[in-house]
Amino acid sequence: VETRAALALAKAAGAPVKVAFDRAEELSFPGHRPETELRVAVLPAADGSLKALSIETHSNAGIAVNSTVSALARLMYRAEAKELVDWDVATNMPPGSPFRAPGGPTLCFALEQAIDEAALRMQQDPIAVRARWDDDPNRQRLYTWARGLDVWTSRSTAGTDKGRFRRGVGVAAGNWLYFAQADSEVALRIEGGRLIASTAAQDMGQGARTVLAETVARAFDIPVHTVGIEVGRSNLPPGPMAAGSRSTATIVPAALAAADKLKSRLRASVRGRVGDNAPWSEVIAAAPDMTLSTQRPADHATKQADAKNPLKEAGLVGSVFDFMLRRFAHVTTGRGLAGAVQIAEVEVDTWLGKTRVTRFWSGLTIGKPQVPKLARSQAEGSIIQGIGYALYEAREHDVRSGHILSAGLEDYRIPGIADTPDMIVHFDEAGFEHVPGGGIGIGEIATVPVAAAVANAMHNATGIRFYDSPMRPDRVLASLAAARKV
Repeated sequence: VETRAALALAKAAGAPVKVAFDRAEELSFPGHRPETELRVAVLPAADGSLKALSIETHSNAGIAVNSTVSALARLMYRAEAKELVDWDVATNMPPGSPFRAPGGPTLCFALEQAIDEAALRMQQDPIAVRARWDDDPNRQRLYTWARGLDVWTSRSTAGTDKGRFRRGVGVAAGNWLYFAQADSEVALRIEGGRLIASTAAQDMGQGARTVLAETVARAFDIPVHTVGIEVGRSNLPPGPMAAGSRSTATIVPAALAAADKLKSRLRASVRGRVGDNAPWSEVIAAAPDMTLSTQRPADHATKQADAKNPLKEAGLVGSVFDFMLRRFAHVTTGRGLAGAVQIAEVEVDTWLGKTRVTRFWSGLTIGKPQVPKLARSQAEGSIIQGIGYALYEAREHDVRSGHILSAGLEDYRIPGIADTPDMIVHFDEAGFEHVPGGGIGIGEIATVPVAAAVANAMHNATGIRFYDSPMRPDRVLASLAAARKV
């Protein structure tokens, strides 16, 4: 409502109008991750395969609906039979809204603990069980990587550590769809001997400016600082929304296609003035002003051209889920799934109930990172966000009035520097050669299994399952006390 009002006022005034929330408004009105309860059942077969998987989810998104959690399990482990049910519980609370990887971390927190428990009862390595039940070729390589880590091979048996501070190691896996926005464009223009790239994409921290600059600079073999970048204005060529991990997978192919077209025009425009083999920097400096714009092309037709669309493979084409993606998110679903296998090492203080994540390993299959330093930073930010979901973040409200009680950062806890572990990020760069540029989005997949890995590590440290997130000190102490009474 506020955004629509600002647009109307800006048009009427002929001037910019800024929308700003104070802290209490920010935590009350713009939305929240839906409150969710899951019931999970896993049935291994006698031969060790996955016989059946059942997940029933009830989600409270206030006055909103369409919380999708259980449905995402159609994209992960193979089972002979699956029963996946999502229920919306409507309440008189402000509407819920998407949180990074909507439904993904929530599903993983429950499902990956169930998979872990099944492996323990089967007396098998939890990574080996996942590798058997998950046939995604990209994640198979990550399982091999994870099983070879010293922290995994040297871990203790669950619940054997003693004393006040108990250490544990846990693993979790996850996947996410590869999205792109096919109607987006990137324009390249020569202006005064300088190359400028533009698109109306937002950059709210995902690094669209840097990715676009690096892509164009590599295409023309020129220094990145010489490329001008324009984003975030409605009078620029239409760009992708900053949602669905689509920015990189959209603007890189569009920029590469635009670069290919511009190169032939540039050579023709400077013929006779510079040599045929002159570097692109000289060609650009000598070229007259010109502009061209190119939409994102379709993915390359390679050996993977006959690969099945993940939604089709999961039986979701034509579903409400598929309709929402195409109609409201304006995305196309590419071939292949982004994957993650992550390992957490934690220390649980059994006197105070505080859990500290000491080290974290994140293995990701998102193809080739377009800007490795930026991709690593994105992955680390996702880990920190996942730790917040696992241990700290919770919106509290008065059940009678509906008023938000955690209306400031004194009450709404997020991770700080002291809560941030040592982080190791491993990129497996294969699997997406069919995508122009070779890579896809990273922002969501990098956070999907984090909370589940932390929960499994806490079980390994204490021998106790923690079923409620965030796993804050009072809940940890209550679970420890209940275990002592058994």
